[in-house]
Amino acid sequence: MSIIQPKALCLYLKIIDMRKLLLLITISCLSLLSFAQEEIDVDIETLKEKVEQGSAESQGKLGYCYLTGTNVEKDIKEAFKILTAGAKGGDALAQYYLGQCYFNGTGTKQSYSKALQWSEKAAEQGFDKAYSLLGYCYYNGKGTPKDGKAAVKWLKKAIENEKDIESFYYLACCYNDGTGILKNEAKAVEYFTYAAENGHVNAQAQLAYAYRYGKGVTQNSAKAAELYTAIAEKGDKDAQYFLATCYENGDGVAQSNSKAFEWYLKAAEQGNIEAQNTVGEYYEKGIGTTQNYDKAFEWYTKAAGAANVKAQNNLGNCYYYGYGVKTDYRKAIEMYNKAALTKMPEALHNLAICNSKGQGVKLNMRRSAELLFEAAQAGYAPSQNLLGTYYLEGTGVEKDLKKATTWFTIAAEQGNADAQYNLGKCYKNGLGVQKDQVQAKQWMNKAADQGHEQASKEVKKID
Repeated sequence: MSIIQPKALCLYLKIIDMRKLLLLITISCLSLLSFAQEEIDVDIETLKEKVEQGSAESQGKLGYCYLTGTNVEKDIKEAFKILTAGAKGGDALAQYYLGQCYFNGTGTKQSYSKALQWSEKAAEQGFDKAYSLLGYCYYNGKGTPKDGKAAVKWLKKAIENEKDIESFYYLACCYNDGTGILKNEAKAVEYFTYAAENGHVNAQAQLAYAYRYGKGVTQNSAKAAELYTAIAEKGDKDAQYFLATCYENGDGVAQSNSKAFEWYLKAAEQGNIEAQNTVGEYYEKGIGTTQNYDKAFEWYTKAAGAANVKAQNNLGNCYYYGYGVKTDYRKAIEMYNKAALTKMPEALHNLAICNSKGQGVKLNMRRSAELLFEAAQAGYAPSQNLLGTYYLEGTGVEKDLKKATTWFTIAAEQGNADAQYNLGKCYKNGLGVQKDQVQAKQWMNKAADQGHEQASKEVKKID
């Protein structure tokens, strides 16, 4: 029995990671919340005079000037004070920029609910710049519970002004995930394309994803890689990560471990957590770069510190095997336990091994079996196979040959060579199943085809 070291992330896990990252990109996009450029056709002194006379319109304009430093020294406190007066006086421009102040915490304490309140007042007067902010707030639940229908309502009004690229992007997100409107991936691609062609980086990333997996458009990996490359070369860390996955899997580009490593490293250096873990894996295994356990340990530590579960498990392996650090079973257990909090099968399996050997923890075969059962139920083939051996031998559980062959079968059908070999032995010797030399030979051959040495030897002895 040995600690399982997962291969570099398999493709389906990469896809899950991409979806998570794209969701984070969507949520974190704040470019719509910048202060737009307004035309102020009155000089500052005249505005001040009109403000003293109580003109709400002039209060809105003067407040904007102080907020942005237009024709006057920037003063956000004064801006907030004057905008508040103008907003209360009913000026739409003042209401909108007061909402912006509350949203960004500019000149006042941040308050999403007040930002929403003043933006709605501006929108009710037809101030179209407020539509986009309202759509954003309702989509992301800022200052209000999430409300997809309200988000779609305001975003549709916002895109009537074809210059509002941010709203095209968010409306595309609504169509893409069926928020507040019937899901329509083709429509989402249409809006993502418009926003992407107008330089919206997040829309370009979403469009690349759509082309890569054929979401609302004909699948085109080459087009996806082209889009990722364009964004990655501008320094976007998430696009760099996605592009690396393309090179890793030969998806839309010629497969290249060295190019994959190059882009993973760029993304990792900018703080992409998934990339940091993968760079660690590449260094550990010498994929696309020279094997370097010290650097593997360094990158795993960074990613694990950011609560990346795979990195926590990998860091546990470093402590277990002494990769880039002195062997320390207690530290290995600590890291495996952190990863196991999320029920990560590999971490549960590794904890089971430690419990079975008394490494970093008191020897406890029953606990080992319990951990294996959890991982096996989650579909982890190595745990299913090992649990089968526990039932076969009565280790940590009551001996049960039928349960043993059941777990061997489940793991063997997933392609686990050890399980295929063990199942072959069961059929050969009639353990938990009727003797069947044909089945025995079949499973032994499957294991042998995967390079299982013992199976290669024993299959020759089966008549």
